Amino acid sequence: MECGLPVTGHTQRLQHTIQRTSAWRKMSVKWCAVVVRRVAVPLLQSSRAIHARGKSTAAPAALRTDLTGTPPVITSVLPAQHLTTKVIFDTHTTADFKYIWLRDNCQCPKCVDPSTKQKLVDSPSLDLNIKPLSLTMNDAGKLEIIWSEEDEAHKSEYDPVWLYKYGQSFMHNNFASDSLDMELLTQRPEFELWDRTTIWSSFPEMSYNEIMESDNGLAQWLEMFYKYGVAVLRGVPPKVNKIVDVVKRFAYVKETQYGHTFDVINKPVKGSHLAYTGVALAHHTDMNYREKSPGMQLLHCLKANDPKLSGSDPGGRSFFSDGYRIARWLEENEPAAFHVLTSTPVRFSIKNEGRQYSALWPILCTNSEGDVTEVHYNNRTMKPLQAPTHVVTPFYHAYKLFSDKLRDPATCLEFNMVPGDLVAFNNRRVLHGRTAFDVTKVDRHLQGCYVDIDEAFSKYDSLRAKFSYTV
Repeated sequence: MECGLPVTGHTQRLQHTIQRTSAWRKMSVKWCAVVVRRVAVPLLQSSRAIHARGKSTAAPAALRTDLTGTPPVITSVLPAQHLTTKVIFDTHTTADFKYIWLRDNCQCPKCVDPSTKQKLVDSPSLDLNIKPLSLTMNDAGKLEIIWSEEDEAHKSEYDPVWLYKYGQSFMHNNFASDSLDMELLTQRPEFELWDRTTIWSSFPEMSYNEIMESDNGLAQWLEMFYKYGVAVLRGVPPKVNKIVDVVKRFAYVKETQYGHTFDVINKPVKGSHLAYTGVALAHHTDMNYREKSPGMQLLHCLKANDPKLSGSDPGGRSFFSDGYRIARWLEENEPAAFHVLTSTPVRFSIKNEGRQYSALWPILCTNSEGDVTEVHYNNRTMKPLQAPTHVVTPFYHAYKLFSDKLRDPATCLEFNMVPGDLVAFNNRRVLHGRTAFDVTKVDRHLQGCYVDIDEAFSKYDSLRAKFSYTV
């Protein structure tokens, strides 16, 4: 027989209290973990990536130096545990390469097409537990592996520079190289983040003749566009479709619902886009309501009132701001607001001449390392925020901080476009707009078009390789 206190009402209440206390403790632990995941982890991630903000396609300085300076040398190769080989470099670094990874990435002509560099190996058919017959460092200083294949032995050679380039994540056991395009690692410069003072001190402009008549001139102009996200051409003949001739020098025009090209001109038609009126257009990026907004936009001035002749500002001034720089400022000064804008999806939508478009994007898009890769911002096409109640106020606070900095004159490049001016800008980085103008007094006509930005960058890369220089 068990002995114990009689179960009285007081005892029952005491037991219930103990049970509730235990439950609350468990819930407290659970919710503490949730808070840490939702708040602390993002902030830690932000602080981790803050040094590389705005350089999503550029390499860390140390790695860039290693690959452009004295080539790394393999000092030793050793079999390791778990189907791995350890490669030791003369830079006091080691990397553990899995055999399956090495076999999958053999660079011989049988495994990689020499002309297109397309992979010929069928990755899913490889044996996950593959082991080499031999593993050595040959006389040329390369890692040489002989694999046992069904028909015959297969030899793979791995250059130390190639192994060092692609082995970064194996050296540090993280995804440090995940957002880096290793093929372009040593080709492109770092982005130049700018404000009004810095952009005017090194204004990115060239003449129309320079880029149309010289590949070297085109390379320099595309480099300006890549680094600053905006580049200007002067002296483009103010004729319809000259903008298409410019684009054909490096890419092709991307047709959209607005046509092959579009005209920014007063268009008094009911239901027309606000760009076709004289109202002011605040900072924005175009077509956030599409599955993927166009990466590159060009605007060519065909007609405009010259303020030097009128003696006053006629309105219709174009302005641009570097979204990457403002995003970096936000992260460094208001990290919680930065986290809100990178994690809260917003609906963008438009109805134009009977056609409806809609897409969901955060204001700031980031890659796996937390670097900002795209800015989606347009107050005119942003629909009512659909989010939990506790997110609403923090979102508006973060949105206001970003917008106030965006509209600060100190961050803005502003000028009157005159006939012959053409400006190209990265629509996922640089926000643009214009001041209001009186359509009865101002005769303003811009022709515009969009371009797939990777086509422009591909041409840029090929020209850099051709000239083998750094602008």
